[in-house]
Amino acid sequence: MAFIEKTAFEARITNNDRENLSHIAGLYKASNAAADCSAGMLCVRNGQIPCEGFTGVYNENTWYMKAATAADNAESVIYACDTYDVQLLPGKGGKLYAVGAETLGLGVPAGRYGNFTRIDFDGQSVYRFGEGNVTLNTESDKYFTIDNGVLTSTTTKPASDGALYFELRGTGKFTEGAGQSFGYYDLVACKPVVAAG
Repeated sequence: MAFIEKTAFEARITNNDRENLSHIAGLYKASNAAADCSAGMLCVRNGQIPCEGFTGVYNENTWYMKAATAADNAESVIYACDTYDVQLLPGKGGKLYAVGAETLGLGVPAGRYGNFTRIDFDGQSVYRFGEGNVTLNTESDKYFTIDNGVLTSTTTKPASDGALYFELRGTGKFTEGAGQSFGYYDLVACKPVVAAG
């Protein structure tokens, strides 16, 4: 799976400093095979990763990750690929060289561990996604639902019980270096609709 262009992720307003388990290490897989994971890809855990060199022992905070879907609801724990990494350029003999430039929106290459940040659907936490993380159906759409790891806009709040969604707070352009880069969407992770009774 190739990286999606113009993807990025930043937690804007969160309680991360008070929540030590909001970040986990993960290895992204698509169709049970290691795959590239674009920045901001929305994921769910898909089993603990075994500790290397041990049989039947699993790492407590390292997980296989897979793309979140519309079927994930309020019972699901959703994470976003949140790299804050450096570019890795291939060199002779398969060696990788780290380059600390043009780091906006870097994803996690297939087979490498990455950082995943838990999304808090509390109606207050704000997250910034790149324009590549979003499919905008109509310019005036204000609500977004999860669709295979990315976000799809809709004109109305999801009506289904327990459906996870985001609400638009604002848009703009990322600053990269001394200039502007691609567009972003600031989205509030909203509490799912829950039927009375």
